[in-house]
Amino acid sequence: MDEPTEQYQSYSWQDEDGGRYTALYPGTEEADEAGKARLRALGARASEDLGAEQEQEAGTGRPGTARAGAGWRRSVTIDLRNPTPLPGPQLDPQWLRAWCEETGAALAGFTRSFAARYGFPPGENALVHATESGRRAAAALGELLPVPPDLATLYGVLDRASLPDLDNGYFIHPPGAVTGHVREYGVPVIQGERLALVFGSNGAGHLFATGHTGRVWRSTTASHDGAFEPAAATLEEFLDGIGRLIAGP
Repeated sequence: MDEPTEQYQSYSWQDEDGGRYTALYPGTEEADEAGKARLRALGARASEDLGAEQEQEAGTGRPGTARAGAGWRRSVTIDLRNPTPLPGPQLDPQWLRAWCEETGAALAGFTRSFAARYGFPPGENALVHATESGRRAAAALGELLPVPPDLATLYGVLDRASLPDLDNGYFIHPPGAVTGHVREYGVPVIQGERLALVFGSNGAGHLFATGHTGRVWRSTTASHDGAFEPAAATLEEFLDGIGRLIAGP
């Protein structure tokens, strides 16, 4: 499959309440001042819409719900030919580092007790923290096309995960592999996502993708070209589910 031809630019700013925004828009040239003002206006509108949704969801305790407040980072994807912004939650790096530490400790116990529970030795189950080479690979992926903000945060902390013995297997692909898959297969078409990237898979070959809405999707077949269905409301919720499986009852 040909490489994606659509190119995107990004524009970042901070509002007076400390909220930080990144808008992605198609094109090869940076927006002029009028264009940037339009992006800020669309971002503010998206912020108001998301704030109203959060007020409705307050007290529900839903996992992965975006947290508002000073300094809260928001991702907004904007297509100037169809200016409907898509606000999305942003993965908290501090939460992610804590998740890696807690899940890594639980994984050590899971591996030690595996043979006694199942009668055969485990495979190589590991969480691999981000390295300098992995961050360079993530940067190269970002030069190819816009990386969903949550996925960019993930690759700043975690390079990959290989969990063949967890349920039917979970794998988070390293950024270099994601780049290779984009070049070979392109990006999946998922309704509601303007740009999604496959970042993982399971032992059955089904794929996991995420986009700028923050949702995580699971393919219904072992193919980049097939249909995708919702798997988690956020990447945080997806990772939390993996952590719970490792920790066990």
